[in-house]
Amino acid sequence: MRSKILMLAIILGECVGSAIGAEPDLSGKLTLFATGREQAIFEKASVKFEKQYPRVRVRFAESEGIDPLKALAEGTADVAVIGRMLSPEEKDFIGTVVGWEGIAIMVNASNRVTDINLNQTGDIFSGKAKTWDEFGGLENKVLVIEREEGKGVRPYFEQLLNLSGKMVNGKGVVEPDKEAIRVVSGSLNAVSYINLSVGLNNVTVGVPIRLLSINKVEPEPANVSSGAYPLRRPVVAVTKKQPTPQAKAFVEFMLSKDGQKTIQEEDLVPLLVTK
Repeated sequence: MRSKILMLAIILGECVGSAIGAEPDLSGKLTLFATGREQAIFEKASVKFEKQYPRVRVRFAESEGIDPLKALAEGTADVAVIGRMLSPEEKDFIGTVVGWEGIAIMVNASNRVTDINLNQTGDIFSGKAKTWDEFGGLENKVLVIEREEGKGVRPYFEQLLNLSGKMVNGKGVVEPDKEAIRVVSGSLNAVSYINLSVGLNNVTVGVPIRLLSINKVEPEPANVSSGAYPLRRPVVAVTKKQPTPQAKAFVEFMLSKDGQKTIQEEDLVPLLVTK
């Protein structure tokens, strides 16, 4: 894997054109619903959005214990952010993918293993795989470093690999990503999973970790955006089928150059990336 992150170039076509000038006189209120890491991302985006539309005031809806789509249906939010695609049954809403989060499998830099497939990934984190020699490494025990249940990338990781309720009880529970990196960098046999962009940033500055390729596809932003790298989850902005003008403008902003730059700045992957 490359020793440093290649510069990301966001290629914006007509479908992701700038929202500037679409409705210069737009005014009113816009209520966003976002939780976890998405809230910080969309708070930053909302500041930029208000600069483009100074007569629109953005606020965030109360989100604790509330279903985002229910908030949309009840009118307490105009745009909700979720980490999955809408299901066919959720036909009253429109979901727009505005970015991706890559999830990387992280091992110690001295581990001989460099590539695993999706089935092997599931075997590691379900506890079926016991030693690293099963993947071409040393005859050492696989030491899974757990992530806190329901937080960070864990819920999405479980969904992607169908591991909900099947995760092995590993060595300790760590959160956030930087703590997982600290533990894995100090243990030859350790393995965990982290935000891909965060992992690449740490590899770049010389932290002794390695991000494994999956199905022989390198964990690079361009491979995440193209879909070649399989461990990714979408960041989806959801509105009603007939969104308010403010909601429509905000989704368009997230697809614009400024919106995609915000996605990249917050350790997510823009829609279009080239090597």
